[in-house]
Amino acid sequence: MTCTELRERYTEFRDGLITAPREAQRFERHLARCGACGAYDAALRRGVRALREAETIEPSPSFRRRLDERLRAERLQLADPSTSPSLRARGAAGIAAALFVAAALALVAVESRGPKRVATVALPPVPFPKPVAHAGVPFVTFQDPRASVVTGNPNPYGTALVQPASARPEPATAGR
Repeated sequence: MTCTELRERYTEFRDGLITAPREAQRFERHLARCGACGAYDAALRRGVRALREAETIEPSPSFRRRLDERLRAERLQLADPSTSPSLRARGAAGIAAALFVAAALALVAVESRGPKRVATVALPPVPFPKPVAHAGVPFVTFQDPRASVVTGNPNPYGTALVQPASARPEPATAGR
């Protein structure tokens, strides 16, 4: 049993809904071997025990009166939008939007000063493979080994260059 499986089905196990002895043994065996799940089980059992032992909470005699007053005040705020917290929230959202626009304009101003010079390094010359003509195929294909390191290449694994085959293909020989 995995920790995830135990936590997904823990409530069923704790409430006694898993009645198959073998399945219950799997849960018990995992709880005995896994320290994290054992701590999880102990914490939940302490919480349930504390809730069962807690006394019934009775509201104070003035609770109902205070609740009614607060509800009345909330209804008045909804009726009068000038005192509504949502109006203040909209004002804060407006300020945030204005700051966002100001930041965007500042970025545009900084970028409009001109592009920064970036030092470029020329790539060393690389032996380029000689095109190979295949009989019966109307095209000669080869791959540029440097193509994958060129900035902005949409194909990171290299670019296949295609050239039309000449009327008289030369045979490929070693050393050329």
